[in-house]
Amino acid sequence: MIRFLAISALLAAPALAAPRVIPASDLLINESTPAISWRWRMVPEAAKQPALLAALRSDALKAAATAKAEAANDAASAKKDGFPFRRYESISDWSLAADTPHLLALAGENYAFTGGAHGNTGYTAKIWDKTAQKAVPFSALFTDWAKARTLIEPAYCAALATEQKARGGNAVNNCPKLADQPIVPWAGLATRATQLRVLLGPYTAGSYAEGAYLITLPWPEGVKPLVKPAYRDDLFGTMP
Repeated sequence: MIRFLAISALLAAPALAAPRVIPASDLLINESTPAISWRWRMVPEAAKQPALLAALRSDALKAAATAKAEAANDAASAKKDGFPFRRYESISDWSLAADTPHLLALAGENYAFTGGAHGNTGYTAKIWDKTAQKAVPFSALFTDWAKARTLIEPAYCAALATEQKARGGNAVNNCPKLADQPIVPWAGLATRATQLRVLLGPYTAGSYAEGAYLITLPWPEGVKPLVKPAYRDDLFGTMP
């Protein structure tokens, strides 16, 4: 009788929903034309956050349409005026910065060539709150971002100056404002983002020859109490 009741209960219980499968094709967009080679590539971890992936993919498709139209117009103008046209190129590549219990942080590297002497690279950042299901700016991780910035900025500038010196650049009075740069919590291979990374493209903190500066540093002392309780474990875990 007990066995019969158990089987009946299992049969009556609702079936577990199958996990949503995101096709790999959703993580890659190629929109090439004779005038431009355009590519967008998303990190696989974003597939676990369908709302985030949908928003980023929608933005990418809009950017592709704009880029294709501009390239076509420029190619047509060059042909009309008798000038050579060098095919444009655009690449957006998102990589994983941190995947913690409550946050997914992504770093976007964007390369564009539009016929000049060389292409150029820039960076962007996206931080996704898994619980709230929304994107949040880096500043939203703190109860008092202004105060946290006064602790982070000197450490960031010191780390940048060290790297600039190592590359033979000019570190004097050349620390771009932290508030103007893309920043992501940084975990590497860990499950807690115990560091942060500031993303500086070429020309931002030095000459083009110096390349990009990806400045990674641990959270400075005194920052932890300024992190919102909802995110504290994501950034510090069990650290004191």
